[in-house]
Amino acid sequence: MPRFVLSIGLMGLLAACAAPEGGPQRNSSAILPAEIQAELKPGEGDFAPDLVYVSERARDGGYDKIMLDPVMYFAPLEAMRSVSPGDRQTLANNFHILMGRELGKDFLLAVEPQRGAVRVQFAVLPVTQEPVAMDTVALVARDDPEKQVVVDALASPVSPGADLLVEAEWTDAVTGEVLGATVDRHFGQKSFDGTSFKSWAEVNRYLEAYAVLIRYRLCVFRGGSDCTPPSAPLG
Repeated sequence: MPRFVLSIGLMGLLAACAAPEGGPQRNSSAILPAEIQAELKPGEGDFAPDLVYVSERARDGGYDKIMLDPVMYFAPLEAMRSVSPGDRQTLANNFHILMGRELGKDFLLAVEPQRGAVRVQFAVLPVTQEPVAMDTVALVARDDPEKQVVVDALASPVSPGADLLVEAEWTDAVTGEVLGATVDRHFGQKSFDGTSFKSWAEVNRYLEAYAVLIRYRLCVFRGGSDCTPPSAPLG
């Protein structure tokens, strides 16, 4: 299994490059500190995130491992419990498993903080300007990394036409220093066919497509020559 060093492209990782300052009014954030939110800039390019921040430390780092925290689901305070606890947990677990499988193709997945490891926290939340709070206890079993995702046993927990954000905060696993952050709308897809979310299979296609997108961004910014652009999940 090849393992690549996240160097200057680590948190460029998730961006093509930063656009000039300015932009639309910001939505509520689930996990990003206020000082990081203030540094977010619009991304540029077909596969860039909607918003991105990259620290100078990230550009100088030599990271070759990724530590995936359990994925969290957030919701506006006035709309809590709109998704059942079981569905929230399944969504978080499926996201975590699919992301780990994809990034594990190129990087060592660390299970504890260590030198050379970047820690990433993903949060899923509806687009809103209202205060949000965590709407699940997202614990992921680590004793079975090849656990199959839930596909068709339950109906989709995502409402048709749902407007969703995925936030990511990337930190040094040892020091906790924030290296970068991104905000993606609709799992990074330009076209979002939310009306197709009739089963877990449809939800998982978007989760898997997002994992492929993150891997592609990493490949491009480490200067890879065999980076394959992701395709639309339902195309």
